[in-house]
Amino acid sequence: MTNVSKCQLTDDALVLINFNFNWHQDDIRDLATNVFSLLPEHRIIEHIVGADREYYRFKFLSEYLILHFESYSNSCWLEAEDQLENPALAIIATQLNNAIN
Repeated sequence: MTNVSKCQLTDDALVLINFNFNWHQDDIRDLATNVFSLLPEHRIIEHIVGADREYYRFKFLSEYLILHFESYSNSCWLEAEDQLENPALAIIATQLNNAIN
């Protein structure tokens, strides 16, 4: 079962991800594991931990993407490493939405 409750592609450059509960920084590893379990074609490259933010840099298909978590605002989003429009984001949004519907 997924903790993802909503996924929205915005202007082909960002995927906003909502979860079905208010989470804290201690939950991020489990939330990331849950998101990545829905993307079998991924490969995590690095995980960076900050004071209130964490991100996972990963490769999906042939694209380099970043999964961001910001704990103070309970925000989670995906974007391309270069922050430009990327067709892989539409594929991810579709896969995540299919998993929650």
